[in-house]
Amino acid sequence: MSENYGESFVLNRETADQLGNACDAWIGELQRIKMKARELGSLSGFGTLDSGLALQEKFAKKAFGSTDSLVNALESHIVVVEGMKAYFQKCFDDAVAQEQANADSLRNAGPPT
Repeated sequence: MSENYGESFVLNRETADQLGNACDAWIGELQRIKMKARELGSLSGFGTLDSGLALQEKFAKKAFGSTDSLVNALESHIVVVEGMKAYFQKCFDDAVAQEQANADSLRNAGPPT
């Protein structure tokens, strides 16, 4: 994890990797759930009465096939987590680049005159 030493903040590579791995794991779980939700689009067992068929269609659309379906909601969650992962990586990359720039400027400053 990150460590706090007095007034300094350290973000190490291990922490960045853990964040990325956690995002990947959550994306994988959401994709697994999304695949199972797609299966709900072909439910059966509601009988042959019009009311049963209407209920079957309603449940199928709620799972898959309408704009507010479970599959679409899960897909939007996946997009959010992918964005979070990219943001975390950018924060880490920016911190490393800033640290390198700081070190370079100190290295090039030379001794005090």
